[in-house]
Amino acid sequence: MANRAMKKQWETQEMDFKTFMSLMVVLIPMLLICAQFAKISIIEIKLPEGRGSQTVKKVAKPPKQDDSNKLLLTAIITDSVVTLGAKGGFLPSVFYKEYHRYVDKDNKAIDFTVPYDPSKQEPPKHPVSGRPMEIFERYDIYLYACTQDYSEVIKCLYNKMGVMVTDANSLPVSEPVNVGDTIFELTNPRKMVVVEDPSQYEIKQLSVYDNLKNNLLNVKERFKDAEDADAIIIAAENQVLYDKIIQIMDAAREADFPSISIAKLRI
Repeated sequence: MANRAMKKQWETQEMDFKTFMSLMVVLIPMLLICAQFAKISIIEIKLPEGRGSQTVKKVAKPPKQDDSNKLLLTAIITDSVVTLGAKGGFLPSVFYKEYHRYVDKDNKAIDFTVPYDPSKQEPPKHPVSGRPMEIFERYDIYLYACTQDYSEVIKCLYNKMGVMVTDANSLPVSEPVNVGDTIFELTNPRKMVVVEDPSQYEIKQLSVYDNLKNNLLNVKERFKDAEDADAIIIAAENQVLYDKIIQIMDAAREADFPSISIAKLRI
C-alpha cells in the first residue's frame, strides 16, 4: 500500500530544474570569458615591383624613383663625428676631439680649457679651489678635427682674425705661406688674398665648425639650383650638447642656409 502511494507521488510531482539553471547561468559566462578564440585578419602587402616578388605576375617595370631636384642636405653629429650628406651621397666623416673652456664666475682671470670626455658625467675641478665648475661657467665648446684614430689633431692656416684659409680648390691650407702666395679666406663670398706679410698667418688646430662651413659653401655653389638650396637638416644624437648644435646652425647660416630643421638621430 505504501509503495503504491509513493509511486503515485512520483508520477504527479514535476522535476525542479531551478538549481541546475542557476548553475548554468553562472557557469556559461565564466566559460565564455576564459575561452580563447582564433583571430583571423587580412594584411595587404604590396611588394616592390620589378624584382619578381609579386604573387600575381612578374612586373618588369622598375620602382618609381625620386626625380625631384631636392638636395636633402643633412649634417649628422654624434659625440665624436660630424658627417655631411645629401641625396647623392656623403662626404667623408670628420672625427673630432672636444674641449670645453671655463671662466671663473668671480675671477675672470681664471680662464682654462680642458678636454671633454662624454663618458664622464662629473664637471671639471676649479684649478685653485678644487670645487666643481658650474655649467654656466662654461663659455665655449671647441671641436678640433683629428685623425680617425684620434691620435693627432689636424692643423690649418688661419689669419690673425681667426679666419680659416683655403687654396683655390677650397682645400684647407696646412703649410706656412710666403710673400706673393695667393690664398682664399673663408668668408662669404670667399676673399682672394695675395700674401704680403706671412707673419699675419699662423698654423692652428682646424675647427670642425670652420671645416663644415667650408664644405657647405662648396655645396651651395655646386647645387645652387636645387629646389631646397637654402635648407639643411641637422640630425643629432640625444647625448650631443645643445651648444654644439647651435654652433653648427651658425655655420650653416653663414654659408647661406637660413632654413634649418632639427632632427633626432637614431642609431
